[in-house]
Amino acid sequence: MDSSGHSEEHASAPVPASLAVSAGFLLGRVSRILQENNEKALAPLHLSLRELGVMRVVGDEGPLTQQALGKRINLDRTSVVQVVDELEKRQFLTRVQNEQDRRSNLLYLTVRGKKTLAAAIKITNKVQTTFLAPLGDEEWQTIKSGLIKLLQHHLPENG
Repeated sequence: MDSSGHSEEHASAPVPASLAVSAGFLLGRVSRILQENNEKALAPLHLSLRELGVMRVVGDEGPLTQQALGKRINLDRTSVVQVVDELEKRQFLTRVQNEQDRRSNLLYLTVRGKKTLAAAIKITNKVQTTFLAPLGDEEWQTIKSGLIKLLQHHLPENG
C-alpha cells in the first residue's frame, strides 16, 4: 500500500479505475496520444494532421469541390478554405475551375503534393504500427470495426 491507502497496483495503473469505465475518457486519451505521436513525426514535413487528412481524401477521391470535401470530412466551409489556401500556398494542392459548374473549383494534388503525401503516409503508417504494437491483429480489427460502427451510427449519412 502507498501512503494514501491505495495499493501499488492502482497507483501504477495507466488509468484510474473510476475513469476506466468512461468511453469518452479512454477514447479521448488514446486519440490524444496518437495525435501527438503523429504531429511529432510529421513536424519535419511541416504538415498538420488536418492538412494530411485533406490531402489524403483529395488524393484518394479527387478531384473534389471544396464543398464536397467539407461534407466528406465533416469540416465547415471556412475551415476548408483556410486549409486549402495553405496547401495551395505551399504548392501541395491546386484549384482548377470546374467545367461543369463554373461557380466552383475542383481540387487536385500537385506533383509536390503527391510526393509529400506519400512521405506523410509512410510516416503515419509507421507511427500507427508502433502505436498498435501491443495489440494483436485480431484485436485491432475488432477495435477498428467497432469504431467504424460507432461512426456510421453517430455521423450524418454523408459523414
